[in-house]
Amino acid sequence: MKDSPTKQTLKSAVTIALKTTNDEQAFKKQLAAQGINVVVRRNDTGRIYGITFIDHNSKAVWNGSRLATELSANTFNDYWNNNIKPDIKEPAVLQPKLSTSNDADLPAEEPHHLFDFLTTDKHEDGLIEALGGLLPEAQGEDYEEQDFANKMKKKRKRQRGQK
Repeated sequence: MKDSPTKQTLKSAVTIALKTTNDEQAFKKQLAAQGINVVVRRNDTGRIYGITFIDHNSKAVWNGSRLATELSANTFNDYWNNNIKPDIKEPAVLQPKLSTSNDADLPAEEPHHLFDFLTTDKHEDGLIEALGGLLPEAQGEDYEEQDFANKMKKKRKRQRGQK
């Protein structure tokens, strides 16, 4: 995937979107129009610590820092949270979308309905709701509490065995 032609196409699209937009919502909207969804991961304080691009055209998922160092989470955090405009060089060559003979016969596809949560205006709350049963926090289970209770049971059993 490192030398994939789709990497350069995606990198160009992201770079252009970053240069032509001023905020996160406009950035996401512009890329969504091109079939690229953006997932932004934030910590509790709102700092961006990860950004992922889902390209439905090439069926590839790229981490921002893997596309280019200037597309890492820090760049987006500085721009969107601290208003520091990124200094990104223009893409070397804007390639039109490369299509192989296999792609030419396929109709344009809509993203799978499981990705619908990416097109909503909700942030991480929507992601947690969309993932539903996959996250323990969403189920209301506290695994740390369970682990502590199990350790206490083991401790009681050891104490009973020594008496």
